Amino acid sequence: MRSLDYGTIQNISNQFTVRETLEVFRRMCLIRYFELNVKKAYDQGLMPKAPIYLSVGQEAISAALATSTTTKPSLFGQHRGHDIYLAFGGEPSKLIDELLGRPTGCAGGMGGSASIHCPEIKMIGHDGLMGTQIADSVGSALGTKETTIAFMGDASAEEGYVLESLGFAKTKKLPVLFVVNDNNLSILTKKDVRRDWSMAEHANFGMPAIEITDDPWLIMYYAKKFSTSLPALMNIHTCRELWHAGTGKDGEPEWNRFELVKHELDKLGLGTEAEAIENITRKFLDELWEIKLREPSPEKLPEKKIFTIVDPKYKYERNPTPPFKKMKVKEVIQMTTRDILENRNGIAMGECLTAVGWVGGTVPDMTEKEGLIELSMGDTSGSGIAVGCSRVRPTIYIVRYQGFQWFNGAFIANLAAKSREIWGVPRRLLVRSVAMEGGIGPVAGSSHHGMFTRMPGIVVAAPMTPGEYLQIAEYFNTHDDPMYVSEHRKSFDIDYEMEDVVNVKGADITLFPISATRLNTIEAAKILYEEGILCNIVHLLWLKPFIVSGNILASLENSKFGGIVLDTDHENGVSKCIAFDMMQHTEKKIRVMGLEERTAGFAPHLDNLPPSAAKICEYVRRIVNKN
Repeated sequence: MRSLDYGTIQNISNQFTVRETLEVFRRMCLIRYFELNVKKAYDQGLMPKAPIYLSVGQEAISAALATSTTTKPSLFGQHRGHDIYLAFGGEPSKLIDELLGRPTGCAGGMGGSASIHCPEIKMIGHDGLMGTQIADSVGSALGTKETTIAFMGDASAEEGYVLESLGFAKTKKLPVLFVVNDNNLSILTKKDVRRDWSMAEHANFGMPAIEITDDPWLIMYYAKKFSTSLPALMNIHTCRELWHAGTGKDGEPEWNRFELVKHELDKLGLGTEAEAIENITRKFLDELWEIKLREPSPEKLPEKKIFTIVDPKYKYERNPTPPFKKMKVKEVIQMTTRDILENRNGIAMGECLTAVGWVGGTVPDMTEKEGLIELSMGDTSGSGIAVGCSRVRPTIYIVRYQGFQWFNGAFIANLAAKSREIWGVPRRLLVRSVAMEGGIGPVAGSSHHGMFTRMPGIVVAAPMTPGEYLQIAEYFNTHDDPMYVSEHRKSFDIDYEMEDVVNVKGADITLFPISATRLNTIEAAKILYEEGILCNIVHLLWLKPFIVSGNILASLENSKFGGIVLDTDHENGVSKCIAFDMMQHTEKKIRVMGLEERTAGFAPHLDNLPPSAAKICEYVRRIVNKN
């Protein structure tokens, strides 16, 4: 049994007006009787049998916070978010439609119970991974400097990226109130099994923090007290009366806050008013649910803007724009970064950005005030913070090694990439992910762009020349799709363009290089030319969406033996998908060369490198001689 005395202040209810006291109870009633109607409809089989996450027993937290808030904060909830939506003014009928999977729902039927989104009350949808909303909220607060409330459960609070995000918020003094709905359960696992430390005492990172029960008057007291000293943290002990997901019961709750509040209202002489509020609210919601359940669902979904590139200038032909003067790639990146930060209210963030020569000398010499933000070694939270910021400001997220993307890719692929389609919220995010090769074995290096080509909603490109980097910047400045840019350190000193080579009179084979394989491919083509083997070369810049362009078709049409896609990623990555797409438009055979299907070792002879010029030549000779 947990103590009921957390944060107790004697006679605290007397410190609030009658209006505030009754308003808290009204919102609690709204949540409770809405949720009980959800349970009833679900148990009767009247709604989709998708998971539902009910807030019965936890009503006081969001009700008290909404009542005590004088501003209109940004709201970041988690999977259990009906209470937040209702307490902060969301329209009940739209939430019913959302739970019924209708396009008229608050999230267009895309979110369901676990992902409530409502721009009208500044509530941001949850992506389904526990605790990710905390990094998202911190990034949003970094970009807006607006008051933000971020909710989490006591289990989500244990996630590494949650703790990293709390530390960042404290360091940057961001206006976020972190609220832990501490129901003592991680699905079914009790907290004392998982940890022996307190969020308020041990994980507050020096910010104001308190551990209290879900007494609404206590919550209002501390919410008002902390409002001028954000960031702050409130760990609020509460009781979940129904299952983690569904309508069953784990047993009787340790306490029933709803009934305790009614008892307190009686003591204050407000019992009659409270009873009237309860009856009116219950009747309203019972009738509303009855009406909504009888309504037919709209048959046609409204048109939605989903991921696509519609600008006619982006034909997926390479056609790079040369810079106005001869510049190296790293100089172009510095120039375009400075433009985004100075002229477009952008932010750039990453680890060790200001170290001398770090990230290949591509980062301009700028200050935090100018928009250049140093992140800690929290690789995972850094990604989430960047994604959160990209909701409100153009954001460049710089990753020193692509291998780190296996830490932080979840925020990019699971949140940024699907944000527009699910919630209609674009994320203006440019991920600069840097690859290298050789020398340090399994620790870093290699390209991993293939992992992001699998996710709908994100552009993937692999530039190598100054003009191509200008094209990337132009696209980012004129579109609001998140972009994953697979950079290679070998590109940073390049100061020339790489034109496609299409021999209209015919060639033996076409080579389609990606990223740094271009350098070896060009060398291989020269060697093969001296041997009498003629190669077309079509450089691949845009990997996702991949469009079989006119140059690709023309080169294949004039190639005797088809083509080879050459990649700095593993052969089972995007290169095989590209080869397959090409073969849908031609009878020519398309092959693939990339990293071998093995882990690299530290010793040079154990390395796993992209196809060398020698290996490309050997493979081409084998194809030509065989035929």
